[in-house]
Amino acid sequence: MEGITKFTPILSSAAGISKDDRSLSFALLWGIEPSSYFEMFPDRFILTAGSFLKDGQEGVLLSQTIIDDVLEENGVELVVGDTILLSGRNNVTGTKIREVTIQGIGYYENAAGLLDRISFVDANTLRTLTGLTAIRNSAELDSSTTIEPISENSLFGGGSDTLFSESLSAESSSDDSGTLDFDNILGDTSVREKFLAVDNNAWHFLLLDVADGVSLVSLREQLADRLNNTIVMENWRWAAGFIANIAFGIRTILNVIIIVISVVAIIIIMNTLVISVTERIAEIGTVRAIGGQKSFVRGMITIEVLMITVVFGVVGMGLGTAIVAVFNAVGIQTSSLFLKILFGGDTLNPVLSITSLFTSLGVVAVIGVIASLYPASVALGIAPVQAMQRK
Repeated sequence: MEGITKFTPILSSAAGISKDDRSLSFALLWGIEPSSYFEMFPDRFILTAGSFLKDGQEGVLLSQTIIDDVLEENGVELVVGDTILLSGRNNVTGTKIREVTIQGIGYYENAAGLLDRISFVDANTLRTLTGLTAIRNSAELDSSTTIEPISENSLFGGGSDTLFSESLSAESSSDDSGTLDFDNILGDTSVREKFLAVDNNAWHFLLLDVADGVSLVSLREQLADRLNNTIVMENWRWAAGFIANIAFGIRTILNVIIIVISVVAIIIIMNTLVISVTERIAEIGTVRAIGGQKSFVRGMITIEVLMITVVFGVVGMGLGTAIVAVFNAVGIQTSSLFLKILFGGDTLNPVLSITSLFTSLGVVAVIGVIASLYPASVALGIAPVQAMQRK
């Protein structure tokens, strides 16, 4: 579709990890299409051992955090090549256990919250664990498939006297050679196999990389028309969940604080200018008496305020830029989980935004202009003759 530069499908679930009948840990699993996922998010997941998954390859790419936790809590060292069991439960096929091989070990470049427990697994393994089968209820069975009713005699024999007799057991469970037919001991299992067949095209989410300038609303409408309103489309903040809400909530609080500081700055500058203008009432009156218009006096005061606010605003932004550069080079380290979520990792390396820099300069100029309005009105509210008489 026009406007979509990249996309990748993804499955999401959780599973327990065990080895040699010993429960070790749990993992948050993402079933991915490796080629498109790592192309869309390059250099985000850093390998410490093994290799990345390939399309069609079975296996798991375990998080380094899980490896460390298993070693610390259970004394078991998991390495590349080990076979582990993943167990999960779903409402379609019940509890499922799958044996997978560790193909690689790694971690996210910026792990915060639960991101450090994310592990990648091949899509079909996760489809099995989550019950994404081709048929999920009897209504979806092919019309040609019929389930024959089973009579009581077929299940238990002709009478209770012969239910456990040796002759019945031998006759019903042995073939002509006298050996047990284990392959057919459960009878016809074709219907069960239909229910357990994995849907190779099933995914939970589809991640879209939208080109700059493309409207999310129009893109949602296009998808709704094509898919008859059977899809839910949201932005990245919805996908990030409470972490994004916390970050944007704190940003809103900080913006409110900045507004309060701006109001305080306007009041301080205004009070200072009122004192400055009051001390120069006589000079202003002289300017008015020799022909200076109100607009000239107002412009004089405004230019003075702009020069003061802009010059010292630039000095302040210069100091701020230097501080940001130092923190960017050194980094702000934290061990707090809350700050890790906000920082997107253990270290915050702040980056200066040129747009914010020019915005700040504009805000400083606006504050200066607003602060000059009242002092100018005070100076212009006095008649020139009275102003000249003041000392």
